[in-house]
Amino acid sequence: MFFSTSEVWGHRGWPSRFPDNTVAGIRAAATVAAGVEIDIRASADGRLVLSHDPDLGGLDVAGAEWAELALVDLAGHRPALLDDVLDIGVALDLEVKNDPAEPGFDPAHRLARHVADRARPQDVVTSFWWPSMDAVRSTHPDVRTGLLVWGPVDPQAAIRHAVDHGHSVVAPEGVLIDADFMTLAVIEGLEVVAWTVDSVPEAMRLASLGVDAIISNRPGELIAEDPTARNPA
Repeated sequence: MFFSTSEVWGHRGWPSRFPDNTVAGIRAAATVAAGVEIDIRASADGRLVLSHDPDLGGLDVAGAEWAELALVDLAGHRPALLDDVLDIGVALDLEVKNDPAEPGFDPAHRLARHVADRARPQDVVTSFWWPSMDAVRSTHPDVRTGLLVWGPVDPQAAIRHAVDHGHSVVAPEGVLIDADFMTLAVIEGLEVVAWTVDSVPEAMRLASLGVDAIISNRPGELIAEDPTARNPA
């Protein structure tokens, strides 16, 4: 537990040391962090590919089949499928990438439901596209779901939406989290996950507010810099 209150999770694995969303990065993060956030898109042949961007090594993920995507060189690593990392033994934040402005947008929420099919009890399925999470709630009531929140979105609106639609997690950009937000989230019984936090002062601020988890690009480094760990009370 970071600063005695909040868990540290790796962001796309451990990107300060490994390419995003690679098996090596996720395995490394699992040795130090309480969980790992990963990004999931559907390939043209319906495989669940780990990729933050719609483009992976010059290929449009939604327009390419896995056999082609699997050959992409990611600084000496290869792309991964969701099934490649489910046995690593760490909780996962399974972020469904489903943006209406990007190639491969799935208005029927098939990708989200397919990801939910693979989710384990320790995992949470999240997305910036809240309708996909609402769809998962309707078909997978036992799967933990969460709403990602960024910039122009009112974070308290995410709390209201989560409560109204049965989601258990709200995950705002760290700079959006303040005491008022945390008070309301606690009252509503929601878990709060902050992203993406790489500095000790910001991690300390969020931990002092009581967030449940902090997602970081440098999970091992952040944990090593924890003053509580170096100077236990």
